[in-house]
Amino acid sequence: MLSNLHAVVLKQYLAIDPKYDKLITSLRTAYTNELSLGKDQTSYSDLLDALRLALKAYNFE
Repeated sequence: MLSNLHAVVLKQYLAIDPKYDKLITSLRTAYTNELSLGKDQTSYSDLLDALRLALKAYNFE
């Protein structure tokens, strides 16, 4: 799921309204280790998990 989110961001398919500042912060502070999210080092990791799950039905790779 993390690689799918990465592909969405790289292809610039994702647009986030600035009022969702916590989600933007979560994306900016995301830390990964071999495609595994480092939740202890990522702010608001639950929001990032929700975004990953919302995109699970779509394949962007």
